[in-house]
Amino acid sequence: ALLSWPAVDPPRGKGSLGGMSKKPPAMSPPPAWVMEAFSKLPGPLQKSAQVLLMKLIKDQYLPALAMIPVAWLLVYVPHFVKVGFMLKRRGVNDYNNLTPRTEDPESYGEHSGIIKRALACHLNGFESFAPFAAAVLLCKLNRAKPMEVAKHSLRYIVFRVLFIIFYLAGRNKTVALLRSVAWAGGMHSTMMLYRTAL
Repeated sequence: ALLSWPAVDPPRGKGSLGGMSKKPPAMSPPPAWVMEAFSKLPGPLQKSAQVLLMKLIKDQYLPALAMIPVAWLLVYVPHFVKVGFMLKRRGVNDYNNLTPRTEDPESYGEHSGIIKRALACHLNGFESFAPFAAAVLLCKLNRAKPMEVAKHSLRYIVFRVLFIIFYLAGRNKTVALLRSVAWAGGMHSTMMLYRTAL
């Protein structure tokens, strides 16, 4: 049997700004082919999928909220790349784990470039993450349109992935330019989240 899609009333309550009540529209049922695909899943998997759907119906902001831990994890990808190259150069026994932040990237020879880029990318991740996470939470608090919030949140993640790739691989001006475009795309996504919320 196909999975049922119960009707859901829009969330009720007042937004945090100006006492204005913002009610996002009820989420539309998935296309028929999606429901058909769910019906063909094995029993246990279908049950898990139905639980996930019920959670999504209960909180339409779940996809956007899920992007917050994803964005946080992306912050640390360059850090582990940096540590990987440092270990590759000196090995586990000679790695300075007592005061790793005092290490001079120039002392790692041919790996100094990637180590410096990874460090800068890691720090930029912190600068970008906080405004993004705050924007998503503000959207939920002010009951912004869930699909718009999800769209801009996913767009932010895509641009941050590209930013990391271009930053780590940025050995020429062309790649550096692509990195800047990806950074701008991520910033624009965050600004669009604030615009959606307000």
